Amino acid sequence: MALLLNVTDPERIEAFEKAFRDFPVRLVRSDEGYDARDIHYIFTWQPVDDWARFPNLRVVFSVSAGVDQFSTLPGHVDLIKMVDGNNTQYVVDYVLAACLACLRRFPVYATRQGQRLWQPDPPRSLANSEIAILGLGEIGQATARALCALGCRVSGWSRSGRDIPGIACAGGEAGYLSLLPTADIVVCLLPLTPQTHGLLSGAFFDRMKPGAALVHAGRGAQCVFRDLGDALRTGQLGVAVIDVFDREPLPEDSEIWGFPNCLITPHVAGRTDAGTAAANVAQNLTRLRQGRDLLWRVDRQKGY
Repeated sequence: MALLLNVTDPERIEAFEKAFRDFPVRLVRSDEGYDARDIHYIFTWQPVDDWARFPNLRVVFSVSAGVDQFSTLPGHVDLIKMVDGNNTQYVVDYVLAACLACLRRFPVYATRQGQRLWQPDPPRSLANSEIAILGLGEIGQATARALCALGCRVSGWSRSGRDIPGIACAGGEAGYLSLLPTADIVVCLLPLTPQTHGLLSGAFFDRMKPGAALVHAGRGAQCVFRDLGDALRTGQLGVAVIDVFDREPLPEDSEIWGFPNCLITPHVAGRTDAGTAAANVAQNLTRLRQGRDLLWRVDRQKGY
């Protein structure tokens, strides 16, 4: 049995080689020759070009928490998402920074800087703000708790619904609609599913509080970027901080670069720690050999 490392990052490869030095599963790198029939497990960010090449494949381990890219994976193969406390903290830190940037109007000032325009706005505080978080998984809950600790009024939505002390939670397919009219900032941390594809559209922005802010660190395909640009230009959306895009890297000729009052970051909100990833995969392979249930298995029907 072999685990295929379908990654090229030297740091990740080194971490796996260290973790699997005395492990009873052979490591195979994607840049070396191998017999695809020997591959029972794959660690990868993107799907391989042809799953049928691996007739004995049992488990695919995603490099990230996002797994929507594996829609063509055969149903009999288990899909495991990455859970990493370090990555969770990275995303929490990013959202906190983005919320502060929105409240203090940094995207607006960046636009005015390009215009050489000296025009201060009144400051606003997190403690006097209402923030709605879409997506209450591990990262969403950690983000909600961090914002609550800073004195924000925090609400949250997940399709299945949650009960989180101190958080006004909504559930159901359209439960997020009740949060939009009063939120000063809407934070998207949702997984990409058929239900969330294109969710951040013109109709969504029209329901938001006029002049409110958007922090988008979910998945790029959840946003209709033409509608986002329109909402920013009309002022219905006051500011935005966007970390994920439907095409990455964002092409140089994309109109998104020129959206007013919009701060763009190159998908840097979180990053899986190489050592944690290797340890998680080793832990699950040990459980598999012991006949125990796998951790962090993706519900293929829900998509997360």
